[in-house]
Formats: sequence, structure tokens, C-alpha cells
Amino acid sequence: MRRPDRRATLRGAGIVAVLAAVSGGWLLSFSAQDGFPHETHARLFPTCAGCHAGIAAGDTATFVSITPEECAGCHDGAELPPVEWQGFQRPASNLAFPHPTHVAVLEMDCVICHNLPDAPLRMAVQRAVVGACLECHASDAEGHLDLAAIDCATCHVPLTQAAGLSSERIAGFPRPPNHELADFLFTHGETAATQGADCSVCHARDSCERCHLNSDRLQPITALAADARIAQLVAGRPGEWPEPDSHAQENWVGVHGANARAEIEGCASCHSQQSCATCHGGDDRPAVIARLPQTRPGGPAGVVLTGAAPGGRPAGHTLDFVLNHGTAAALAMPNCSTCHAERQCLECHEGAGRPGFHPVDFVARHSAEAYAQEAECAACHSREGFCRDCHTAVGLNVVRATGSAYHDAVPDWLIAHPAAARQDLEACTTCHQQSSCLRCHSAKAGFRISPHGPGFDPGRVADRSTMSCAICHFDVPGRP
Repeated sequence: MRRPDRRATLRGAGIVAVLAAVSGGWLLSFSAQDGFPHETHARLFPTCAGCHAGIAAGDTATFVSITPEECAGCHDGAELPPVEWQGFQRPASNLAFPHPTHVAVLEMDCVICHNLPDAPLRMAVQRAVVGACLECHASDAEGHLDLAAIDCATCHVPLTQAAGLSSERIAGFPRPPNHELADFLFTHGETAATQGADCSVCHARDSCERCHLNSDRLQPITALAADARIAQLVAGRPGEWPEPDSHAQENWVGVHGANARAEIEGCASCHSQQSCATCHGGDDRPAVIARLPQTRPGGPAGVVLTGAAPGGRPAGHTLDFVLNHGTAAALAMPNCSTCHAERQCLECHEGAGRPGFHPVDFVARHSAEAYAQEAECAACHSREGFCRDCHTAVGLNVVRATGSAYHDAVPDWLIAHPAAARQDLEACTTCHQQSSCLRCHSAKAGFRISPHGPGFDPGRVADRSTMSCAICHFDVPGRP
């Protein structure tokens, strides 16, 4: 449909400019991709609203309000060459630009955002560029991707709403500088919790599900929508699970269970129940493992522990380990206790008809080992009850004039025992009473052998407690 008023305007004020452009080699048969020759038409349209009537109102359907039929009113092939233009196609974008707001602030001065820098002509038009936006919206930002100073959601819609963008366009999105930091994978969760809208500009739920086994339990992830384009881009890409600094601690194996009970979601991003079952494979595995997610077909595998053999046995637990585990247990009992409870040991070592903890002939030589590692014996045996009962029953708990049967690891024990008594008198009391000592070490009766070593100061001891002195003495030593 032709509009005579516009055609008359062309014939009058603007025909000279258009013909000059034709004679200068302008290609008038342009497409939407070639762009519109705004400068050529500058004298025909004194305001931008002549072709962009919907800008001020925010009517996206009439952002470009001129039609191919109106162009053909002038470019009819008679006076002006025809043009091949099928109408405006809005380019795919994830921009969320509120034109009406900006029109009100800028008073419809479109050239502020759309004119080429320092262009002499009013219609030296370009698409709005990021630099123009940053002049107002990020005065403190160091660039378009300075996430510390810019909110992405101010100018961009979530990626899942930008349906026109292709997978290739999305794959070409620039990475913000903070994404390249060495600790980004450890800190991005905090950022997502406070700036989830910014993350949604480039990411969908599929982005996070590639790594997070517990993605269905994390609110910043569940707040994102899924997107088939992102799913296509991450398909086949393995997850990333870097090792935290805490895992490098020397005692990590011993304390990791307490950490898991305190903050299981921190573990659940990388570990599954199947992961823990590598070591904790029995029916009595810790209850906290049930709070971890399970791996699912097509989902992330999480951290796969390689320190265990098939069947849930840690490295070194070979099929014949039951025959030689005693030595390992004696050398590294703290490590054993991270997986095993004491009752598991007792099931074998105290069960009826089952072999004991010690070899068959251990009774004949246990005294030497007990003397050397008495603390190790105390882990299972009560010195006060177990040892005394046995020694009394077999007649070995009687002190003879020539020595002691219990302390047979040291032939001259009677002479050497004072040093041991001074170092650990409490250990002696498990078998001996004070009356045993007073047979020899009393000034009132018996052999009257002094228990005090060289340099003993009786007066100093008496100042603390005269009652202690009275046990062996009628009077207080060192007192007049």
C-alpha cells in the first residue's frame, strides 16, 4: 500500500540525496542482514519514530513499524530501484532492554545510544553497544564482565527465556574473569546463593547437575529451569570435583566421619552412597551415609574412590588378610578403628569355638610381652581383675623370699622394683596393697628398709602431711 505523503516527501526534500547515493554506488537491494542505510534516508525521516513507532510505548511488534509495502511506494522500479526487503526480523538475544524507561530518561534522544561515536550525521546509526550501557550503569566497573560491580540481570533475561539463541551462540558466551580463579569451584556456591539471577543469564539447571550429585537439594540449583541447549552442550562432559584442602590433612581419614555428620551437604556435592561403600561396605556402615545421594543412570558419578579393591575391601585387605591382620592391627589400631568397631573383633576373638586373639602357646610367653607393652594388654584385659585372678588361681601371686613369680621377666625384680614404683606407683596398686609394702618398708616393724631415695627431705614432706609419715613412723621424721 502506497502512502502519497511519504512519496511526495521523497520527491521533494529527499530525492536529491537518494539519487546521489544511487550514483555513488549504493546497493539498494538490501536484506535484513545487510542493515538499513539510515544515513541515506536521513532527510526523509526527521524523527526516529517515523519508522520506529512502537519504541516509546514498548510495543515490540512495532519497534520497526515501516512495512515492505511502504518501502515499495517509493522504490517502485520506475522512479527508484526496487528493494528486496521482507520486513524486520528481531535478532535472537537475551537482552532485557526496557525502551520506554530509557525513552523517558533520555527524552527520546535515540542518538545517545545508537549513533556512531563522533558521527557528523544524525542517522549514522549502529546497534547499541555495551560501552554505551556502561557509561550509566557501571561507573565503577572495570568492564562488561566485572561481576563485582554489575548485575547481569539488569540488562539480560535468564537464558531459558532467550529461546531464540542457538547452542553455538550460548557456547560462545564469554567467561567472566572470576570464573578463571583457582578457587572458583570452591567459592561459586556462595556466589550462586546471593547472585542466582546473574548466574541464570548464562546457566541452566543442567549446568549444575553435571557436577552436583545433590542438585535436587540445593535451592540455587532448583531455582534454575532446565534447558535442552545446555543439556546438549554438557552431554558427555565429565564433572569436576577438585580435592578440598581439608582432605590433605594428615588425620583426614580419622576425622572425616565427624565432618560428614556435621555438614553432610558439603560432602554430598561430590560423594554418593556408592562412593562411601567402597570402604564402608558392611551392614553396619555409619548411618550418616544414608543421607548421601545415590548415583543415577546418566547422572554424575561423583568422586570414585580407587583406594579399595573390588568388593569393598581397602587396599591391602587381600583374601588372606584374616590370617595376618593381627600385626597390622597392633601397628595401626587407630586406622582400623575408623572402619571397625570393637565388637567386630570380639565376634571372632571371644566367640565359642573360635580362635582367641593370642596364639595357642601365648600363655607360656605372655609375661615378657605384658611387661614390654602393658598398655596394649589393658585395651582388652583388666589388670586388677583378669591378671590377678589368673595368677592367684595358679599360685603365681605369692611373694617368696627369693623373688616374685609375677615379675619373672626381670630376675632381680626385688632389687629393681623401687625405680618402677617411683615411676608408676598406681600400676603397682592393681595387685598390691599398702600392707604389702609395709612388710619391708616400715620403721615400726619388719625389715625396716627405708623406701626413700637419696636426697629425701623428710621435713618438707612432713610439712605437707604428717599423717603420711605416721603410717610407717611413730614420730615425724625431721621434727624435734
